[in-house]
Amino acid sequence: MEELLKRLNEAEVKFVVIGGQAMFQEGMPRFTIDWDFFIPSKDLVNFQRINMAIGDELDMKLEPLDVLSEEGFGQTFQTRYGIIQFHLLTPGLGTFDDVYQRSVSRDYKGIQVKYLCLEDLYASKMAVQRGKDSDDILFLKEKLRRKQSGC
Repeated sequence: MEELLKRLNEAEVKFVVIGGQAMFQEGMPRFTIDWDFFIPSKDLVNFQRINMAIGDELDMKLEPLDVLSEEGFGQTFQTRYGIIQFHLLTPGLGTFDDVYQRSVSRDYKGIQVKYLCLEDLYASKMAVQRGKDSDDILFLKEKLRRKQSGC
């Protein structure tokens, strides 16, 4: 995955890591089989950058959101690095630009990567409320409580 992240960064792709990998960065030890990337849904230059940077890993081109049919809001690809998912819309979060501004940059094996901030991670988990996210929600709720109380 380091190679893929490095290629995305070198191509100046705008993305924020969400989901299980973001939980892991917050300190929640959990198993996840994929990497989830939130990307701007209408930024055609960003789509071109992604397709140029890692298109050889994708079985088809990453496509912008089709506003009329609302198709393409999540696109999944199996790569030699593992499963990656691009999310063009994400429940519980505002616009990509707002999320990007609040994101936190963290080191992943020597590569700087933007992840959802704690508050946005909690909001996204609360919006979806999948059964498998119940432990994540409890963990994040406690982390937010401690942050607010200054612990």
